[in-house]
Amino acid sequence: MSGAVNIRVLRRAFADLQASYPILRCRIAADPALLLAPRGRAPRLWLATGDPAVVSLPRRALRPDRALGYLDVVRDRGLARVTLYVHHAVADAGHCLALFARLWELYTERAEYGRVTVLEHPLPLPLEQHVLDSGLSRAGVSGLENVIAPAPPPPPPAGHTPGPQALARPYRLVLDQAATARLTGFARAHGVSMNGVVTAALLRAFAELAPARGPVGCVYPVDLRSRLGRRVDAVGGTNMAGLTGFAAGIDRADDPIELAQRVSSTLQHDLAEGIVQQSVLHFPDFYGDRRVHSLAGHVAITNTGAVRPFTVPAGLHLTDYEIVYLSAHPRPSAGASAAVTFLVYTYAGRLSVGVLGGGDPERMAAAVRAELDLLVEGVPVA
Repeated sequence: MSGAVNIRVLRRAFADLQASYPILRCRIAADPALLLAPRGRAPRLWLATGDPAVVSLPRRALRPDRALGYLDVVRDRGLARVTLYVHHAVADAGHCLALFARLWELYTERAEYGRVTVLEHPLPLPLEQHVLDSGLSRAGVSGLENVIAPAPPPPPPAGHTPGPQALARPYRLVLDQAATARLTGFARAHGVSMNGVVTAALLRAFAELAPARGPVGCVYPVDLRSRLGRRVDAVGGTNMAGLTGFAAGIDRADDPIELAQRVSSTLQHDLAEGIVQQSVLHFPDFYGDRRVHSLAGHVAITNTGAVRPFTVPAGLHLTDYEIVYLSAHPRPSAGASAAVTFLVYTYAGRLSVGVLGGGDPERMAAAVRAELDLLVEGVPVA
C-alpha cells in the first residue's frame, strides 16, 4: 500500500481483531495434536523498516504453541506491506480473507471515529463437524480415486522435531484488467466456469513442460460453505474446503475448451452426487501418519476466486494483494508432495496465478500465460 499508515491505530485494530476472534490467540499442542485455549498476552504487531517489495521472514518467529495469528508490517518512505499470518490448521483462504477484511474495517473505524465495537465470535468448527451436522456420512468413494498414485504412501516422518521456519513466495503471473476481462468473457461465451478455463490452461502448461506417460491428475479444494444445506459463515469454519480430483490425458493438439468443459462437468457431477461434500471424511486415508493412499506427484490447484476491495480510510491506497506461505509446523508434515502448486485469485480485476515448485516456476508461469493467450486470441475486450 501507499500512504501514511498509522501504526498506533493499526496496532489497536489488530488487538481488536484478536479480541473479536479468539481463535487467533489459541495454541496448538503437537503431540497429541490439540487446540488449546489462549494463555498469556497475545502477540503484538511487529514493525520493521525495509523495502516492502521484498517478502522475507517476520522479525520474530511464529510460534503455533503460543498463538495462531500474527501481523507483520514493513514500511519505508510512504510504502508499506502488511501481512496477516494465520495458521492453516484453523483458517482457510476464505476465513483468512474475512479476518483481513475485518482488520481493515477496524482500522478504518478507529482512524475515523476513534472507537470500535468489539464482539467476540465463537471458535470456528472444523469441516468434519459441519459435514456430520448436515447429516452426511462417509460414502464408498472419496472423489480422489483417479489421482491416487500407484506407489504405496511414503512412511511417516521420524520424530516430531520441527524444521527451521521458511517463507515461500510463489512466482506470480498477473494479467492486466483487459486480459482478465477477455478471459472472463471467453468463459461466459462458452458456458464454462472461469475455474474450468483456468484449470485447463494450467494442466496443458504442466503437460507441456513435464510430459507424463499417463493421465495428468490434479487435486483442488472446493469451498463448501454454501453447499451443506445451510450456509456457514466465512469465519464459522476452520478449513471449509472439500477436495476433488480430476485426471485426463493431455494432448495439446486437442481443443482446450473441451478440456475446460470436462473439468467443469466433472465438478458439477461430484457436487450433485454429494461426493465433494463428504470428501473430508476420507482425508485420514490420504493425510497423516495412518494414511493408506498417496497423492504424490499430483498437480495442486487452489482457486480462491475474486478478492473483494478492502475498506481503508482516505489517504491509503492498496496497490496489490498476494498470498504467501510460511512454514512454522510444530511437527513435520505428513502430506503428499505435489509436483507443482498453482494459486489462482483475482484482485482489482487482475487475475493472478502463483506457482510453487514445478522445477522452474518462471518458465511454468510463461507456459501458463501462453495457454491463456491462446484461449482468448481474437476475443474483444468487453
